Amino acid sequence: MLVDSAFLLLVGFVLAGVVRLLLNEKTIPRLFYGSRKILVAKAALVGVPLPLCSCSVLPVADQLRRSGLNRGATTAFLVSTPETGVDSIALTYSLTDPVMTIARPVTAFVSAMAAGLFVSATETPQAATVTDAATGEPSCACSPHADAGNSPASLWVRMAAGLRYAFVDLLGDLAPYLFFGYLLAGLVAVFLGGDITSVPDTLRVGWGGYLGAIVVGLPLYVCATSSTPLAAVLLSAGFSPGAVLVFLLVGPATNLASLTVVRKILSGWATVKYLAAIIVVSVIFGVALDRVYVALDFTPAYLSRTSGGEAGFVNIASAALLAIYITYWTVRKAVRRWR
Repeated sequence: MLVDSAFLLLVGFVLAGVVRLLLNEKTIPRLFYGSRKILVAKAALVGVPLPLCSCSVLPVADQLRRSGLNRGATTAFLVSTPETGVDSIALTYSLTDPVMTIARPVTAFVSAMAAGLFVSATETPQAATVTDAATGEPSCACSPHADAGNSPASLWVRMAAGLRYAFVDLLGDLAPYLFFGYLLAGLVAVFLGGDITSVPDTLRVGWGGYLGAIVVGLPLYVCATSSTPLAAVLLSAGFSPGAVLVFLLVGPATNLASLTVVRKILSGWATVKYLAAIIVVSVIFGVALDRVYVALDFTPAYLSRTSGGEAGFVNIASAALLAIYITYWTVRKAVRRWR
């Protein structure tokens, strides 16, 4: 699985660095102006390509909220951002099929819109633009490093900064989760992949599959990228693609660690609406996706790019490079934690 996915995942990290140059703590607040519905749509759309997990998105969302962004748009940003990203989209394509690859970001956007509009509908009216109180201009103070962009930098410097973010900051944060994601996917493949009948039908298809995905995904911390290998194995084990989609949406967007901070950012009732919208929209799209696969007469499965032949040099080299990165950052974080 690592050999199959490594090249496109590395490409995804490069794209994440490019996205970081265009959408970051300095530029995001400048995009948020307009009516409530426009703000929610913008927040949901901006969040789709951003490669942030359910924990790393929290400080950005908190600063947006402090800068004056309403709860509805903040909710949309909190939902769409961790559910998908350019890196996880590339990995989804490398491990599954085009239908799932398209369904994931589309559903993330729609679920974010639904959650944002649901929260916004009962919110007390307030200013609809994120502005700086002193100047009236869009606020840029999303991070202590926001002033770093005031002086013009050459294209090469900016590209180097983007790659550093992708392969140091982002990959460093995701490395332990990718490590355990691939490991867990391998273990699940060993125990389930060869014997689909060992899993009851009620847990693989229909409403039982959706419910199981919700129960597992709600408390579990999985980022959009690290959840993808497990999702691919579940598909190959005969799980409903709709149930897998529910897991891919609910898991990254919710976990017990981040919900406490989400409650602080959105308040109590808005957090309940946030969870309700994610669950309801995910299940609706899960059901719809199952119908799409049936209508297309398409069998979902983990697509091995190297099965039936030997892996090429690019695949092996990419897997080796990615394995080195993942191992290095995982060990480094473990050493720091135990010191």
